[in-house]
Amino acid sequence: MASKQQIPVAGLQLTVYGLDEYRALNITKPVAIMFALHGRLQNMSKMEKISQALCSLNGNNSTRHMIVITFDHPNHGSRLTEKLSNYGWEEGKQRNPYHAQDMWTMYNESSKTVSALIDVVEDYLFGPTQQSRVQAWGVIGFSMGGHSTFMAAANDPRISVAIPIVGTADFLGLLTARLKDSALSEKDYLPQKFSEIVKQRTARLDQQLKGTKLLMINGQNDKLVPSVFNHGIVSKLRTGHTGKQGQDWDFVVVPECGHEWHPVMFDLSRKWCQKWMLNSEMARL
Repeated sequence: MASKQQIPVAGLQLTVYGLDEYRALNITKPVAIMFALHGRLQNMSKMEKISQALCSLNGNNSTRHMIVITFDHPNHGSRLTEKLSNYGWEEGKQRNPYHAQDMWTMYNESSKTVSALIDVVEDYLFGPTQQSRVQAWGVIGFSMGGHSTFMAAANDPRISVAIPIVGTADFLGLLTARLKDSALSEKDYLPQKFSEIVKQRTARLDQQLKGTKLLMINGQNDKLVPSVFNHGIVSKLRTGHTGKQGQDWDFVVVPECGHEWHPVMFDLSRKWCQKWMLNSEMARL
């Protein structure tokens, strides 16, 4: 098991995996840092299993040492202030009329937090540094964390690896479809002004991700975030990505898998990180 420690950064509690092992090396080996973002209604502890799986890649004669960082989304875990805001429009006994606005705001804020941490987190991990030790930055996320992963990588060119799991690049399409399956009014629950903002912020995701080592993984039987809501970006990447599908980017739908973690997801994520974060020359295409 990799080491795990709590490190506060600017008032945000981080859980950092693999740092003690790096310090024990007593050399300034290059580093790869992966941010692992949890799903809605969860907290950062739910990303421990994938964090440990990625840190288990250390010690295999890799060029870089893997460190994984997790934190709670806004209004989740240690940052919870209003529980209702984390629920859907009609989810169990809960009724949240601002579900779309709440989730959009939370996962976008987390994507910005990743960039803010990239600015400063090395000093908290290694002490004040004059030059960066990190040669590869990545983001992996589950469900809402997967939505964040798309946005973080699209908006920060320092992030070279992105692995959204059961997430979507088409948030507005997903929410519109959910409304159509309910008796709720699009006018009231996806108002035009809000929808236009989402369209504007997501319109160029394929272009912004065209050089990213992007691995999208969805579940074949996922009813909450169906894989069809990534078909649009996949179609555009097939003609617009600067690399090759299956090598530099990929889209995998796991058979007989719902909105859940699956062993295949762990295996694919480890292989992707081994290839693109720990051993290769890292630069956007």
